Amino acid sequence: MGATLTVQDLFKLILFLLGIGALTYLILILNNVNKILKTAREMVESNQKEIDTTIKQLPEISENVNAITKETNIALKKIEPELSGLLHNINSISSKADGIVTIVDDATHKVGDTVFHISDSINETADAFMFNAKNINEYLEIIKQVFEFIRKSIKKL
Repeated sequence: MGATLTVQDLFKLILFLLGIGALTYLILILNNVNKILKTAREMVESNQKEIDTTIKQLPEISENVNAITKETNIALKKIEPELSGLLHNINSISSKADGIVTIVDDATHKVGDTVFHISDSINETADAFMFNAKNINEYLEIIKQVFEFIRKSIKKL
């Protein structure tokens, strides 16, 4: 029993084997894809009510986001000039406070040892204001305390 195998037959055999391997691999891939799709389908079916509710609410959510964005833009546009004015006022108040500190400091040098303590207190208050004051209310309270301290010290003299 003799069988002859030609090169063409050998190539056909190799191609058939490669085809069978590729087909097997393709079947495995399709099987995995089928499992993934089945899992996705089950997940969608189990959460169908939530998905439907979410989809129905999307237009309302989108409208709310648009409304919030518009209101935020309007608020920012309204606040912007006020912030500029507020910063200008803070700078003006700060420069006036610096002028007051300078005048009080000059006066304390003329009075003597008793008034020397007053100038230290004012300088500490000004330093505390520059580093710790966070809003206008604190600033006004500090100025009030400075004036009260000066008034009381002048009354003592």
